[in-house]
Amino acid sequence: MSDLYFTLDGDLVLDGGKDIALCPNAVHEDIQQIYLRMMTEPGDFYVYPQLGIDLSRLHGMPQTHATAEFGKALIRSGLSREGLFKGRNIQINAIPTSPDTIRFDIHIISDIDEPVMLSVSQSLGE
Repeated sequence: MSDLYFTLDGDLVLDGGKDIALCPNAVHEDIQQIYLRMMTEPGDFYVYPQLGIDLSRLHGMPQTHATAEFGKALIRSGLSREGLFKGRNIQINAIPTSPDTIRFDIHIISDIDEPVMLSVSQSLGE
């Protein structure tokens, strides 16, 4: 079953006939599912209490390798919690972009589809 197609701002996409569009392919569905988890904290959706990744736990932590690894572990746990990405080759890179901001690049590698890559930045500062 295809998912509804949303913009990265969270707006519904309309197709050429002004109907609500469905995701055009599995790559877009993966991207939407990852962003949904990355931008949601567990408990935000009452009916899906486990959905989400609590990146806000990084707030106040120093810009260190240990912080980057902790963030990567949070993401990996959140993406594997429900089994949606089970068996998928997921690579996560953490890149410091300022003294108090870290960017996480998530890559899902597949032999069949084009690779999926997306990025989410998280503030570490107050």
